[in-house]
Amino acid sequence: MSYWEPRWVRREIRSHGISVLTCYDATTSLILCPICSTISIDELCPEDREGSIPLTDAPLFASPEDMINHMRTHWHAKRYKKISVPTVREVSEESEEGALGKFVNSKPPSKRR
Repeated sequence: MSYWEPRWVRREIRSHGISVLTCYDATTSLILCPICSTISIDELCPEDREGSIPLTDAPLFASPEDMINHMRTHWHAKRYKKISVPTVREVSEESEEGALGKFVNSKPPSKRR
């Protein structure tokens, strides 16, 4: 049975004119998103040595472009307001009959000759 033994090093990633200080795994070449990681960069990859904490729920990326595109979604999520949707639907007296109930019991309009 094999398992992942990461070797996290602190690295500045540059792509699309953006530079980000994050953790880079020297074993797998995976890059960590510094925004949504549950562990801080200082704990995971200290400046003076390699870190070896395995991560299970952090977003990891294969290329700097993938990480930058992912980080842009953080910006868009903050930019646009979230719309709240009510979980319980309010029932009015009219809707208790149902949408079709009104039409089933009604008489068709009489035609004048």
